[in-house]
Amino acid sequence: MERGGPFVSGPPGFARAVVVCYRNDMLKRLVLVVVAGLVLAQGAVAGRILPQDAQVGQLEGVDYPSVKIDGHVHRLAPGVVIFGQSNRTILPTYLPQAAKIYYKVDLQGQLTKIWIMTPDEEARLK
Repeated sequence: MERGGPFVSGPPGFARAVVVCYRNDMLKRLVLVVVAGLVLAQGAVAGRILPQDAQVGQLEGVDYPSVKIDGHVHRLAPGVVIFGQSNRTILPTYLPQAAKIYYKVDLQGQLTKIWIMTPDEEARLK
């Protein structure tokens, strides 16, 4: 077996150069992954962006595919997107029976997007 391992051949010092280049490449990748993680984590800390044209209401009951908001019955649109308090999408069957929400309706009056408010968002409204 040669010095430097069985897979590295060449002049003396070549094996060391290969190892140093490999380590530097791995270090660059590690730094890239850490920086990307930090950048993505900032978005999670900053909160979520809610549309200015969304309406605010009190969800009072759910009987899929209909929901009751502020005493009015609305139907969920076929492609409704519902965001929970952690800003993850949830299925319509997991909507709480009562919650403060932001919502958007389409031209037919069907709900297209719903955001369940966090306690901080509710406090900001008051």
